Amino acid sequence: MEEKKPYLYLNAFLAKDEHASLKASDFLKGASQVNAYDLDKNYGLEGKLFVKVPEEKKPKWSSFAESITGVPLNELANRSSAAVLIIKTATSTMAFTFGYGRFLVDAKYFVHDFGIKTALNTLNHDSLRSIDLLTLEDQPVQKKSQASRESAVEAFGVDISRDVLRAVTGSPKTGVHLKNISGGDSVYSFGAEINVGEISDLVDLLYSYYNNESYKSGFSWVDNIRKVKEKSEVNSLDKIILKKIKSKSSDVIVTLPEIVQWDEIHGFSFTRSKKSIKPTVETEDYFYNLDPGSVSIESIKRDRLFVYDVHENEFEYQIYKCLYFEHKESNKTYILFSGVWYEIDNDFVSRIDAVLAQINISNLIFPKVYIWKETKDGKLKSKIETEGDYNSRAANEYSYHLLDKKLIKSNRTTSPIELCDLMTNDKKFVHVKHRKGGSAGLSHLFAQGNVSAEVLLGDREFRKKARNVLKRVSSGLQDSVPIENFKSDGVEVVFLILGEDSKNLKDNLPFFSKVNLSKVFENLSQRGFKVTISGVGTQPRPNV
Repeated sequence: MEEKKPYLYLNAFLAKDEHASLKASDFLKGASQVNAYDLDKNYGLEGKLFVKVPEEKKPKWSSFAESITGVPLNELANRSSAAVLIIKTATSTMAFTFGYGRFLVDAKYFVHDFGIKTALNTLNHDSLRSIDLLTLEDQPVQKKSQASRESAVEAFGVDISRDVLRAVTGSPKTGVHLKNISGGDSVYSFGAEINVGEISDLVDLLYSYYNNESYKSGFSWVDNIRKVKEKSEVNSLDKIILKKIKSKSSDVIVTLPEIVQWDEIHGFSFTRSKKSIKPTVETEDYFYNLDPGSVSIESIKRDRLFVYDVHENEFEYQIYKCLYFEHKESNKTYILFSGVWYEIDNDFVSRIDAVLAQINISNLIFPKVYIWKETKDGKLKSKIETEGDYNSRAANEYSYHLLDKKLIKSNRTTSPIELCDLMTNDKKFVHVKHRKGGSAGLSHLFAQGNVSAEVLLGDREFRKKARNVLKRVSSGLQDSVPIENFKSDGVEVVFLILGEDSKNLKDNLPFFSKVNLSKVFENLSQRGFKVTISGVGTQPRPNV
């Protein structure tokens, strides 16, 4: 009877080809405190095992616990284990990590898409259990979706126009003799029944799984958003973001490059202010200590975001991998996230522009937004009219009905919503937002108009409450929203953007605002609503 092989769950990283000649120890971060072990010569393996020198730390709350008991509590100690196995074969070099070992390896030496691509090439595409997505917007949203049973990708509600697949978990496809496969970015994780002497064959097998294109039969859409790999192109894009960082531009955001368990996080700090631990990641804190004259891409890559968990463990991320930035060119949009530049597929850009071309400019007339300067604490500051003040003034000057901040409850939404900000007698519902809020604010504007129209069409109780609000605003206005047989035909949803003329409005929207607007337009148009946009520029506030 054949002896049963031991079962291991492994995390694998593939070294880049150009680094194959490095010594095993070079693949670890320089500051790692480890013991190095040669491998048993009986197995004929080339490589080394590195084990982190353990250290015991008392948790932060131990002093409180000891104070309340009045005695030392020696059993309160955290101790974490970590190890890295480096294996070299004629084909490639791989690192296998154990425990917290992934934090010992230096990511710059490893292939950044090894985990996700190898997973897609080895998974049965109808057996997915979870996926991690990054939705590319001004405020990037990371999502982890988990299915109650093995499912195809369609079950996870992926938006292939702006979702980047970050990680995936599922069962192997026929012919792949691994178990519980998951992959994300550079790490490929799996279970295997394996003897020690078979580890070199496993390295070559994993390398072959990475170096094919079989994922395209079920996951071709993952290429809609392309990773920029050409070094010269990356260098050009790096120069653009460096210029933004030197000017401390609000276009650049520092954010965590991966999903974390927030209830496990104690706080964050940066390289030049390590002792200043904040409960959230603050981009301004990083910019505050930067010297624009000496900052470079290399220095940004040396800088770190430190993360502290409640168990006294300290992790770090390269700042470059924490940057989020959107750069628009004539026919391309580039996104930097998690240390990787992405290019949005040109065909997708064209499809979005084709939808935007169908959206007309509203024929309603709106006043321009007031701007002025005022002195406060001895400093001259530029000011712009608030949305609330603008809405009140527009209603007075052009006889619109003011519905701003008049909230109506619906059992279809998590919180009360505004029917709109301004309204006309002939069923035009106007939603207003400043352009200066960026794509996050504009996304909120389009979502607000979309939700309001959908609830108006589908929720009888909402229409009943809306009529009461409209009647208080102006007697007879409630007739625009009948309780029964409300029809979208003849209803116009208007998106008014403050601070940008209508003429250039569509061209100058942030790319993912264009995506959101096009989706809202298609959704509401299919439901029978008319959707238009309008923009207004600024003018000096008249002297009062």
